[in-house]
Amino acid sequence: MQGVQPAIRRFTGEKRTMRVGPLRFTDHERTRLQEAAAEHNYKGESGFAADIVIAFITGRFTANLPLSEDRRRTHIFRAQVLRALNRTGSNVNQIARALNTGYTPPDIIQRLDELHHLLTDIAQALCNPSDPTEV
Repeated sequence: MQGVQPAIRRFTGEKRTMRVGPLRFTDHERTRLQEAAAEHNYKGESGFAADIVIAFITGRFTANLPLSEDRRRTHIFRAQVLRALNRTGSNVNQIARALNTGYTPPDIIQRLDELHHLLTDIAQALCNPSDPTEV
């Protein structure tokens, strides 16, 4: 394999000396990494992995990473839930104020029971771990 150059980075005389890691992979992931590195004419998987990371952070290689996209979706979902719960809290305060002033709608017990069930469902949904394959 003499004379084979890496497909992404050409040696410029600047040796990489800083270590990051160690990176951990499952057996299956490591096998796939080794195969991809060999397919792109790399002698080992560490140089291949480093070149992919450098290409990604310099913008020469882009991808929608599932982890970052999942984090973004989770953040947006949590913000929406918090806004909805805040609105619900405001409504509960209005109900309490009305009850304290002597105003009691005829269906108040039914509405409070519905609210209780909705809040219980929301709490259970937030406590259950999400399935990463469900998107």
